[in-house]
Amino acid sequence: MENKDVFRTIIDDYAAARPGYPPELYRDIVEFAALREGAKILEIGAGPGQATEYFVQNRYDLTALEISEEQVRFLKSRFSRHQNFHCACSAFEDYACAGETYDLIFSATAFHWIGPEVGYPKAYYLLRQNGVMAVFWHLASIVAPGTEMLRHVRDIYRVYAPELDDYISREEAQELPLHRIAQMQTGGLFQTPVSRVYRWNDEYDTARYLKLMNSYSDFHAVSREARTAILGNAAAYIDDNGGRIMIPQEVRLYMAKK
Repeated sequence: MENKDVFRTIIDDYAAARPGYPPELYRDIVEFAALREGAKILEIGAGPGQATEYFVQNRYDLTALEISEEQVRFLKSRFSRHQNFHCACSAFEDYACAGETYDLIFSATAFHWIGPEVGYPKAYYLLRQNGVMAVFWHLASIVAPGTEMLRHVRDIYRVYAPELDDYISREEAQELPLHRIAQMQTGGLFQTPVSRVYRWNDEYDTARYLKLMNSYSDFHAVSREARTAILGNAAAYIDDNGGRIMIPQEVRLYMAKK
């Protein structure tokens, strides 16, 4: 049901509501990749720049890839003051670049759009020797919710768009790292991957939570009427329960050297 072209129409909600990433994650990547100031970095699927910002502000030479002109314009406007930021409107599969160009290639909650049999060998080709591939994902949107309020919101989805109720179980989530690591080892090119886990809680007010709901591509695969009903009922429920909702966040990072 997901359609990555939808993201060009929901940039503002994505930027306002999607959770970022913890400082520890960036420090772990920088340490693992032994990045020095000015290191060349490629970001695949930058979105509105949540993960981009850290590397740009720390004076790395970063090129961000996005697939629509709208997303590219947003990124160029956001980072217009930084001469170390570059942006290209291109899918990673189509991106033309000389081999052994980058010290780090990373993708934040986006690399699942690319077939591993294409993505990892191409990343390997573009990386310098001992360069690092880093991919990381948020899990809150795919793992079955564990709090009372989030379970109630899930029940609202079940009423108006049961096809969106496709969470994986907590037990299945524990198997996910094995799957990600196996993908990263496609072709036997990279060295043994390492992984890290980061957890924290985010509190959303009603308005921001509705933007979060609207920022997922599969949400736009259902009818406008269903989306309106889901958002309205979720807003009423959250407002009736203090106007705040807590989301336990979990991010998993996978890194491997060339």
